[in-house]
Amino acid sequence: IAILWGTAIFSIDFANAAFRLHVGEFNAFLLILVFIWSTLVSEKLTFPYSSKQKIVMFVGVVALAIAFFYKEMIFVFALVFGASELLRYYRQNQTTIPYRIWAILVIGISYIVFYVSWRIIYSTGNGSYASLHAISFFDVLSYYANNDPFIVFIVLPLTSIRVLLVIYDANKQTVYDSLLIAASAYVGGFLVLRMHNPYYLLPAYSFAVCGLAGILVTQTTIWFNTTVLVVVFFLEANTLPVAISDMQALKSMANNHYQFVHFLSKWLSMNPLPNFEHRNLILEGVDPSSGMEVILSLKAFIESLDEQNSYFEIKTTESFEGNATSLFYGTKHEPKYIPKIGDLLIYNPYQQMPKHPPLLAPSYRDVYRSESEWVIPRLEGWRWLVICIQHDCSSSIYENSRYTGYAAMLVHRLAAPIQLIPLKFPSYRVGSLKLASRMRAGIIRRVDVFIENTGKETWPADDGVNSNGMFTNLSYVWISDNGQIALEGGRVSFPDSMQPNDKAKVSMLLKTPTKPGKYKLVISPVQEGVQWFYPHNNINIGKEIELF
Repeated sequence: IAILWGTAIFSIDFANAAFRLHVGEFNAFLLILVFIWSTLVSEKLTFPYSSKQKIVMFVGVVALAIAFFYKEMIFVFALVFGASELLRYYRQNQTTIPYRIWAILVIGISYIVFYVSWRIIYSTGNGSYASLHAISFFDVLSYYANNDPFIVFIVLPLTSIRVLLVIYDANKQTVYDSLLIAASAYVGGFLVLRMHNPYYLLPAYSFAVCGLAGILVTQTTIWFNTTVLVVVFFLEANTLPVAISDMQALKSMANNHYQFVHFLSKWLSMNPLPNFEHRNLILEGVDPSSGMEVILSLKAFIESLDEQNSYFEIKTTESFEGNATSLFYGTKHEPKYIPKIGDLLIYNPYQQMPKHPPLLAPSYRDVYRSESEWVIPRLEGWRWLVICIQHDCSSSIYENSRYTGYAAMLVHRLAAPIQLIPLKFPSYRVGSLKLASRMRAGIIRRVDVFIENTGKETWPADDGVNSNGMFTNLSYVWISDNGQIALEGGRVSFPDSMQPNDKAKVSMLLKTPTKPGKYKLVISPVQEGVQWFYPHNNINIGKEIELF
């Protein structure tokens, strides 16, 4: 039982539901446990019931009914579990069917009637939440297989086996089979709706874990129990790192969001534009269709905290992508917005196109930055095992860390026009690097690089629309003792085009060569398809580093 309950406590669903701002699934999960407790206690009772026993039954039914208000799909539990139990009593020729079974069916049917009536009367005409978030059947099945392997690979197959078994022999059916069937039906409902989220199936764990525990204790052999528990244990170990990452991320994002919206509402009130002009809040990495819920929630939070009714509009940097969300909210196509002086660029954890705030940008000025911005990567246990065996565990943390912070940067000058022509006299300066003179070979480190354009030409930065061109990026090379390039690094874009005397500070991932020895590390801009800048600099650049 302890191993089985670990599937719920250490599941991705539990982590997300317990640490979200809205924990409807978590409350439903607990209420269903009360219902299951009541059901299992009532199984041992015989008619006529005492007053205390009637109270136990009543509490269980009420707990299930209350769970409807947290998650609409709970009615599937009521109908399927009630029908399964009714069929069990009928097939096993039991003369007295407990009134709690009828009560469960009645409240399930009543809820469907109420919900359908509500949808008919109050329908908005823009579709439903289910259709808004629907994806293909196989995509949602693959999603749940990755996030809920216990449900998909243990509960669903075992339920199928038990259903076939009880069809053949009615006397083998127990209340635990009804629990498993209800859990599987709940999962099937989301597969039919083609909806997914990393916390939707949490209520199903109540039925699934209790049902499976009962089956293993009463109906199976020791070798079968051992096999199932071993598989379940490895499934838990595999998803646990993801759950821990989610808990860290959700807690960090909630705290950062709370602090950010309070700061932003005050900043907007204290920094109004003249003539009641609207301040544009530009969401980096968000498009106006898929990111509509992010846009609406930010707007609602700011307005609820803003006592002086600041004038602002929220815009996005990504291109419009027409989808179900666009139809639901009536989003219209707008050309990609280009930031202007006075606009506030906002970086957040909910970007469709991940963009991290620059440490220092020539055209932007820091207004706000979260204290905590990064949490451990969201990787399964088997991926961590492979990475730590083949590479360095700490390197992977640097490489795959999740951004959970918020940042706001004020635009104080317009970006320079991009001219994709070869630069003739590139010149630059790199600040001191905080790197040891001895490092381990074959690792990855995050390095903050300060760089200045000391030439008289503007370096064209990638505008994010068309990366194929003579854009200038920041990179590095490792040069061995014989003067050959041992390793060429990946590219990092500049915050915006670097005009003469501009300074910037960017974060990049530095990978060391796998072969030990003495090298010179050279940080340098590179104009793609044209040239590296470091050969043009007359000063002695580079840092001598020994790799071991």
